[in-house]
Amino acid sequence: MSALSTAPFCSVSRLNGLLRDLRAGLGQQMFFWGKDVVHPSGNLFAGQGFTKSPSRGLQGTSCYGVEWQDGSIQLHGSCAGWYPRGGGEGFIYIRPLHGCFVWRGEEIPVPGEWESAQSAGADPMKIRELALPFLDWWLHSETWIRETCGSSYRAACFRHFKRLPKSRPWLPPADGLRWLRAFRESPEKVERVNRFVR
Repeated sequence: MSALSTAPFCSVSRLNGLLRDLRAGLGQQMFFWGKDVVHPSGNLFAGQGFTKSPSRGLQGTSCYGVEWQDGSIQLHGSCAGWYPRGGGEGFIYIRPLHGCFVWRGEEIPVPGEWESAQSAGADPMKIRELALPFLDWWLHSETWIRETCGSSYRAACFRHFKRLPKSRPWLPPADGLRWLRAFRESPEKVERVNRFVR
């Protein structure tokens, strides 16, 4: 899969709906990533080559980073994204703002300091284009998780998430990955999550 590619025509209103679905999926996925940090066999991010560093923003939190497609993936408790090497436009999901944004800046974001993302606008075509390296990593990472831990691990994460009092379950893990692949490859064809069936 290439990092940045032009999608076949997809209307802005349709793409906005799909990005809402993506945001909901990321809300669930961030819970999964939290479980990966405390996996009984050890931190699963370390097994994927991530390095851990203290967060420059929120106290007592950490950041996990790994080089990926001419940039880096950075995961925090409050945001996740892909940022190009040397600065420029990247992709960020900000959990407290419940949104996906374009990130503009020379440095990776500091959790809680979201001005760059909020001022970059919300062009859905641009957001989807910049999300492609992040989606590629997400799919790659979940393949690694399945091969390392078995499919029952993510199924257990999903069951745990569904039991949380204020959770909003998205798709089950296998269906979620099928939806992500379809959104990544054919946004003009993929069904909205509420109509996405096996």
